[in-house]
Amino acid sequence: MKKKTKIIIGMGILCILLNIVSTWYATVFNNSRLVVPMDFKSYTFQIKDLPMILSVLLTCTYIFALFLVLFTSISKQRKQIEKTNTTRKLNPKLGFLGIFGFLGFAGFWTYTTNGTIFPFTFFLFFGFFGFFYEGKMSGTFMDERFRENAAYAQLKSYKITFPIILIALVILCQGKLFGNLEYTLIATIIVLSLTLALGIFLPEYLLYHYDHDDQIDNSEE
Repeated sequence: MKKKTKIIIGMGILCILLNIVSTWYATVFNNSRLVVPMDFKSYTFQIKDLPMILSVLLTCTYIFALFLVLFTSISKQRKQIEKTNTTRKLNPKLGFLGIFGFLGFAGFWTYTTNGTIFPFTFFLFFGFFGFFYEGKMSGTFMDERFRENAAYAQLKSYKITFPIILIALVILCQGKLFGNLEYTLIATIIVLSLTLALGIFLPEYLLYHYDHDDQIDNSEE
């Protein structure tokens, strides 16, 4: 598991470095092709475009593979949880995946250079910081008290995130933000990504503290 985690984190760092290097190469040696806005209807492939194309394809493949690994792991561990009645075993270091959330700020740069807004979705990765708290509770026996705390943590998370999404959509759907429809779309993507990240992080954070506080109360008694 530790080796697998190191590979996942290492590949993520590699993708970031390759994108930085390919962007620098395209800017310095390839007249900023595929970096600044282009008319793709008249686009013709050039060998110098390969670094940028390959780095973007590799990053997209990594993101797809990452979600595939996560969903597969969740499915397997759910079956294990049903058999053992204990929380899934998770390395707290997976919480470092939340660092990829900072890539969302790259969206402000890509939007101003070539109009790309996809990087804003990386804010969703902030939710992966919740893996740190879930990892702290790996192998915990899920008794009635634990399940009650988990249900309460999930309910409280819904009560916080749902109003945020509702209010944001009501405000943003009123019309163009700052007179620009693209700004409205960007704001919507950012708000939804951050709110979903909060929805992923908050239940694990709250459950950890509820369970920890109960243990302290029981020890005092």
